[in-house]
Amino acid sequence: MFDTLLSLPLFQGLGHDDLTRIIESTHLEFQSMLPGTQLVRQDDLCNELTFVMQGTVVATARSADHAWSVTEQLPSPMVLGLESLYGSSRVFHSSYEALSEVRILRVDKRTIAALTRYFEVFRINVLNALSALTAHQRLPLWLPAPATLSGRIVQFMRQHVARPAGRKTFQISMQQLGTYLGEDKRYISKALHELQQRQLIHLERRRIEVPAFENVIKEKL
Repeated sequence: MFDTLLSLPLFQGLGHDDLTRIIESTHLEFQSMLPGTQLVRQDDLCNELTFVMQGTVVATARSADHAWSVTEQLPSPMVLGLESLYGSSRVFHSSYEALSEVRILRVDKRTIAALTRYFEVFRINVLNALSALTAHQRLPLWLPAPATLSGRIVQFMRQHVARPAGRKTFQISMQQLGTYLGEDKRYISKALHELQQRQLIHLERRRIEVPAFENVIKEKL
């Protein structure tokens, strides 16, 4: 139990006595989920944090008009819902599904508030995690403007993923992508095929597969 908690975001750095108090005074709900099980759903109200301890999950985020989406594989450990637990927008911004068998821990909002109040290390971990989320979201917005359309396409992708590495799937048409970037779909098609020729992406109908996103963003485009 101690090793499990210490491996999770927000619990790292807590001492033995603090962990003992947490285990004895709070209800910790551990669960095992089979592949294909949905952990949370986009736009549902967030009233708890879900810690993924083991396994791999698939995150899918859809645009506000549900016209396009991006799906990515994310490894554990991770915490789901931290940016949605408080504030004005208290809904999940992505759906998460178990790709492999996963082990999770669900902690309700009241318990998170108590842990933040009584344990300084936990409180600092929460602040650090929220700061990291903010920095991750701001960084792509201030990168230098790409010189090519291929670079602009990659920049668009980078602005819409949770992790700049691993497999990604963009379910979007060339027309929709062209509308976002202010380009004719013929030029979008040419740029995408150039990326495919460099073996950075794979194109299907209304679908862009990125086998390893880290290989895409390190290219000079």
